[in-house]
Amino acid sequence: SPRREPTWAKADEGVWCYGLDAAALAATTARARSKGLFRDAAFVHPKTLNYELPTRGAPEIAIAGRSNVGKSTLVGALLGDRKLARTSKTPGCTTSVNFFSVGGPAARASCFVVDLPGVGHARRSKDERSAFGAASAAYLANREKHVLREALVLCDARRGPCADLLDAFAALRVSHRVVLTKADLATPADVASALSATRDRLAAAKHACLLPVVHVVSAKTGAGVAALRAHIAALVTDEDAL
Repeated sequence: SPRREPTWAKADEGVWCYGLDAAALAATTARARSKGLFRDAAFVHPKTLNYELPTRGAPEIAIAGRSNVGKSTLVGALLGDRKLARTSKTPGCTTSVNFFSVGGPAARASCFVVDLPGVGHARRSKDERSAFGAASAAYLANREKHVLREALVLCDARRGPCADLLDAFAALRVSHRVVLTKADLATPADVASALSATRDRLAAAKHACLLPVVHVVSAKTGAGVAALRAHIAALVTDEDAL
């Protein structure tokens, strides 16, 4: 019989997987959710790290996105404290690579969530925007894979995957996935279009580091946030997760 083409399947609230066993993915993240990893989250001041990157080898999950996708707001929602990550009505407030410890202080954290500077759309000079990109690229290019488990590439659900950002991650060969934000403002047609665009990128050989799972979230309503948090927990606890 002819081979069936993969399709998108819903694995959890706001979680869509392409060509994978949705039930198995849901079971994996459910196990991770029960471990309650996300507690005692805190911003790690650079001075605490002697103005260097953490050296303990604790897992890190990077979060990247353009400056108008609500990145800091989502980071705060994931960490359970909306005031923890700096947010503003002016896009582009995150201007450096920021570390947040999860599960305890930096010296014994279970993992770090790494908030990368927003790219583009910031009300700053072109030179400063380039520096933001350089800071993120330097971090991503130099982190060992057993430390940097994955990057979450945030894209506005109404606009779909950001080609420039995904191309950059492909070039750096960093494992990453698409997270569609502002789901409360998007229509079902918007989400369907974004999934279709992601499928097309998955078919391209140069995007081998793009994972076939898309999260659709709203930091405002909380939709999909718990499932995304569970996915991060699965990565950190070495579950067989995607």
